[in-house]
Amino acid sequence: MRIGLFTDSYRPSINGIVYVVESLKRELEALGHEVYVFCPAKSISPSKQAELLHEDENSRIIRFRSITGAFFDDYDTSVFFPPVVQRQIANMNLDVVHIFTPSQIGLLGVKAAKKNNIPLIIQHCTDLYEFVDHYPAVLPGVLALAGVVFPLSVKLNGQDLLEVAKLYRPRSGVTKWNKDIIERVITILYSKADAVIALSRKSRDQLESWQTEDYTYDVTLMPNGVNALPRASAKRVAEFREQWGLDEKDEVFGFVGRLGEEKNLPILIQAFSEFIAEARPKSKLLFVGDFEYRKTLEKMAAETDFADRIIFTGAMPREDLGVAYKVMNVFTFPSLKDTQGWVLHEAAHAGKPIVIIDKEVSEVVKDGVNGYFAENNPESVAEKVIAILKSPKKQAEFSAESKKLANKFTERSQVKKLEKLYENLIKARENQ
Repeated sequence: MRIGLFTDSYRPSINGIVYVVESLKRELEALGHEVYVFCPAKSISPSKQAELLHEDENSRIIRFRSITGAFFDDYDTSVFFPPVVQRQIANMNLDVVHIFTPSQIGLLGVKAAKKNNIPLIIQHCTDLYEFVDHYPAVLPGVLALAGVVFPLSVKLNGQDLLEVAKLYRPRSGVTKWNKDIIERVITILYSKADAVIALSRKSRDQLESWQTEDYTYDVTLMPNGVNALPRASAKRVAEFREQWGLDEKDEVFGFVGRLGEEKNLPILIQAFSEFIAEARPKSKLLFVGDFEYRKTLEKMAAETDFADRIIFTGAMPREDLGVAYKVMNVFTFPSLKDTQGWVLHEAAHAGKPIVIIDKEVSEVVKDGVNGYFAENNPESVAEKVIAILKSPKKQAEFSAESKKLANKFTERSQVKKLEKLYENLIKARENQ
């Protein structure tokens, strides 16, 4: 098959969507398919804007001129899609179009699929509906998406246009307005797809609840596959411990990932400073990652009585993260906004006991089996973390179960399911 993956987020950015697209490309190519990634370019001269820009002759990475930080700080907005680009995509004779972001390049993928009668798969990677709670200033961009980019990219009927027009009526609050737009635009868009992929039960239930009599779609629950990270050497672990002041007898719990406001990370600092630090004198809290909210978290940590036991390492290359998981006794994931939680799979592969708050965000965490579900308050999080830290037996049991659960969702096993979905959609299209 010739497969087109359309994403508004790709290297050099570092986030979950980038890892997913890279993983799918690699695994699908290993199965013998031709895979093309359509994504933004950081800086391209205006003279190149009408061209498909191959990163190199063999990579099949195709970039479009973009503007950095138009709506989000770590986000590239591509708006340059002249007709020649659309013709070039048509001439590639793609068998499947798979999009990951309902923004400019993702919508270009929708247009290419519809115009060329290609099966269209939309993967719901980001919970934009909840995301805007923390980023209400994106309203201009959301309105532009609904009123300008979306209609230009997707063929809308009269009912669709009426629904989009309604979204311009101001609401009582910016966040509610954002959410109304996102729910309606996503529902209209997904109704145009041949298949919609949800990465968790949480996302599946949300998407199904948005459907109306006029707008329906089939949702397939298919978490992304994640492989185990490279194992850290004893030397590297020792260096990491020395660098960050972690003794082998320390009890370490923490988080790996983007330090964004939407991740609900202050609850870990509160749980540590109010309950865990005194109950477990050798405990330390470790944050591995970076983003603009890191400064706020560091300020919160500095205001506690245990600032010297709260550690921020900054971002690390993904291939080096094995060392961070290795030193942790418990992995904590307090986010209520994620659609799957890639790092939960990494932590499970590393044999970590896990504490989460969002009960339906992952298939690799089972309450009482390899970790615990906590309530969304510091005392509950602390209770669950302490229960694991004080029991070496429980840590060993949970560690073994985490590895078993993670091995059910490897990259290869999940991509084979995706390959089967592609084949079924192509066959269905041929029989129409």
